[in-house]
This record gives sequence, structure tokens and C-alpha cells, in this order.
Amino acid sequence: MARKRARKKQRVSTEELKRKLLPVVRSVAPHQILGIMAREYASYVRKSQSDAEHEFWVKVSRSSANLSSGMEKWLEEWIDEEEGDA
Repeated sequence: MARKRARKKQRVSTEELKRKLLPVVRSVAPHQILGIMAREYASYVRKSQSDAEHEFWVKVSRSSANLSSGMEKWLEEWIDEEEGDA
């Protein structure tokens, strides 16, 4: 029978998480936050201890990076449209 790894990460309440994240979310472009998260998740890939965990973090990292670049593109298109209307 496989033993589960003990998790040392402390659980954070939703309210505490909101209190910590909202100031950043309100002052930084979403694509920048997602880009940072994608790079962080890429570091988890190297630390994965199983093939399934490795595959999970690869997918999370790639999807975060793709969403980040898509959001940046949409932002640039929106700015171009706004400047064209002015």
C-alpha cells in the first residue's frame, strides 16, 4: 500500500488569501501575475516525484503561460483600438 507524503504546507483561509492577494491583483496587470505563476509552476516540474505529478505541473505551467500571453495580446489589441478611436 502506497503511503501518502506528509504535506507541510500550511492551509490558508480564503479570507486571509484575499487579504494578501487583492492589493497585488488591484495594482498589477493580470497577464503579469499569470506569467510569474507560470514560471513558478515550471519550478515544480523539476521537483516532481512521480510521472503523474510531473505531467500535472507541466500542464499547469503551460496553460498559465498560454493564458498570460493571450491576455497580453488582448490588452495590446484593446489599447490599439482605443488609440484608433481617439
